[in-house]
Amino acid sequence: MVHQDSNPFVNMQLIAPSTQRDAYNVYCQTAERTTPNQSPFPRKVDLWFTGLSLAARKDLKPVDLKKQETVDIISGAIFNTDGWQAQAIMLVAIAIDGNLEIVLEPRRMMDIANGLAAAGVPYVVEMLREGNQPPIWNLSDALDDLLHSESSTEGFLVEKLSEALGVS
Repeated sequence: MVHQDSNPFVNMQLIAPSTQRDAYNVYCQTAERTTPNQSPFPRKVDLWFTGLSLAARKDLKPVDLKKQETVDIISGAIFNTDGWQAQAIMLVAIAIDGNLEIVLEPRRMMDIANGLAAAGVPYVVEMLREGNQPPIWNLSDALDDLLHSESSTEGFLVEKLSEALGVS
C-alpha cells in the first residue's frame, strides 16, 4: 500500500483552464450522469490524466496556466490511493524538464502536469467527438489508432527520461 508521504502532490490542486470546464462536465460521470457510453470518464481526474498522458505521448508543450483563468479539478490527495499516478507524473516531469532534480520541486512538477493535461484534453475531446459512435467508442478507436500508428512518438519519453537520468 502506498503511504501518504509518497505523494508529493497531496496539498496541491489539479487544475484546468476554465475553457475546458464544459468538457469535464460532459465527459465525466456525476451523480446525475452515469452513462459510460456518453460520459466515459468515471472521475474528472481520469480525463485530466488521459489529457496529460496524451500530451506526453504527442510531445505537446505544457500550457502556461498561470496566465489563464482556471478551475479546480480535485486535490492531489487523489493520488494517495494509486501511487503509480504520482510516480508517472514525476517521470513525465523529469523527461520534460530534463533534470532529475525536479523531483525536489513538487509544485513545479504539478505545474508541468497541469499544463500537459490542459494541452492534451482538447485532443481527447476531439477523439470523443470524431466518429459516428457514442463517445466512449470514438475514443477507443482513436486511441487504438494512435497506439498503432507508425508516426507515433513511441519511445520519445523513454528517450528523454534516459537522457535526464544519464542512462544510455
